[in-house]
Amino acid sequence: MLQLCNKLNPSPKNLEIKNNFEQTIKMSDTPIFRDETGQVTGIRVLPPTAEGAQYEVSLSTQGSLEGTHYTALWTYTQVQRNDGSIYGQGDGVMTTECGEVIYLKGSGSAPGKEADGSVKFKIINHHHTSSSKFKHINGTAGVGVYNVSAEGKTTAQINLL
Repeated sequence: MLQLCNKLNPSPKNLEIKNNFEQTIKMSDTPIFRDETGQVTGIRVLPPTAEGAQYEVSLSTQGSLEGTHYTALWTYTQVQRNDGSIYGQGDGVMTTECGEVIYLKGSGSAPGKEADGSVKFKIINHHHTSSSKFKHINGTAGVGVYNVSAEGKTTAQINLL
């Protein structure tokens, strides 16, 4: 374990992928940059906005970041819009098994709840750390999917841009 903690990860190589607008996006060649599971630990009702019902959501996750295990805590606000779509944004703090701390800012959108009560978000996360092992992720964005089951269980798969 000590060797893993002291080993510096090289910056990911890039490959080019075309999106629907025929623009070139740089994505990490790592199949999944971050892979995690979690559980919603609390929901608080906030005053509604003109867009719709508003909530504060607390979340605890664990996963793997470039092969290093971590835990993370998130708090975000979520608006269930009047048209049924959902938007959320918030902040997280990730701590690796070796003690590195990575700060996260994220946002995501979903068209609404699925028939089974789950929600499938498309997300973007911004990372910041003073860790020498992970300094290459400063100034990058991770994009991916964040799924929440009707029971509050979460999964996320995120690639670097």
